[in-house]
Amino acid sequence: MTLLPPALLYFSNAILFISLFTRLPSIQEAMEIDKAVLGLALLSAPVGTFLALPLAGRITDRLTPRLTAVIMLPVCALLTPLLTILPLPGFVLCFFLFGFFRTIFDVSANMISAGIENRTGAKVLSRSHGFWSVGLLAGSLVSGFLAEEGMAPLVQQMMAAALAILACLTVFLLTPPDPPPVPASRKRSAYVMPDRTIILICIMVLGLCIVEGAVYDWGIFFLREELGADPALAGMLYAAFTIGMGATRMAGDTLRERFGPVALIRMSAIVVTASIILLITTPSYMLAGAALFLIGCGIALAFPLAVATTIALGKGQPSENLAALALTLMLATIGVPPLLGFIAEHVSLAATFLVLLPCVFISFLMAPVAEGRRPFRLSGR
Repeated sequence: MTLLPPALLYFSNAILFISLFTRLPSIQEAMEIDKAVLGLALLSAPVGTFLALPLAGRITDRLTPRLTAVIMLPVCALLTPLLTILPLPGFVLCFFLFGFFRTIFDVSANMISAGIENRTGAKVLSRSHGFWSVGLLAGSLVSGFLAEEGMAPLVQQMMAAALAILACLTVFLLTPPDPPPVPASRKRSAYVMPDRTIILICIMVLGLCIVEGAVYDWGIFFLREELGADPALAGMLYAAFTIGMGATRMAGDTLRERFGPVALIRMSAIVVTASIILLITTPSYMLAGAALFLIGCGIALAFPLAVATTIALGKGQPSENLAALALTLMLATIGVPPLLGFIAEHVSLAATFLVLLPCVFISFLMAPVAEGRRPFRLSGR
């Protein structure tokens, strides 16, 4: 029962997310735009994130994480069917709102998991994110099948939205209310600015997070256009990515205690680098699936480790620290979707992944930050 609320929330959020992103080729075709324009359109969600972050921690503290989560996720769910049928201006507006409300939900969901760890001592943060990966797996498989059967993206997204709303209703009915929030002892500024610790944590996971976003945005395009996979096969191959991510996150709390976060970050960077090279060089469906599986393993623990490090080392309110973490990551990656869209349209889809390797190397170098230590390049001062 301890893991039930975050499990349902992360799982249904992932279904909602992956159902939309695996149908982006059909949505792009319906809007009659190229990949560069689609990349620019996808930038509207990070803009929504930027505007939501000043409010995310305050709303979560005022309403409590439980209530915030079960309000914000249904709002996101109701927006997603519109993204499948609106022309480009409407898509941009709704995707902006999707990013806005989903950001508030993300902060509240992480606070729910962190609160469970604080109250019970049980490590659930990585497993909570693991259910996101399980949802990605289930959603990518079902989405590929439904696309092959010719189901319209609108109908598919309505089904995903209904599942998310049902999950939130279940959480609301089966879980007790959170304790009332403690009033803030000081006046909060409009934006929660990251301190040096938060910035270093973001640099540490930035490369791995960018790779995760690239797979979400362009993975299906790569499988269908570069490898020639049909929609059903592309969904199955994409599922390998989510299997690797999910399996690693389910074991992540144990791995964190056994090996420590520094070793996990470094191994993640090595695995992701090797796997990207394999993905863009192999013509084999089987090896491409293996590469995506290993990429999923490699990026799986980046964000859970960033959240755990932020909660452990951050100063002040945990909700504010998480909002600052999300703000910094968003600002650092805000130009990535249009940049990768431009590269995909004018160079190749393979190049969109190849250019990420230097960022992954930086994550390798910054791994000591996970234990509150300076990376070796910043030492000696």
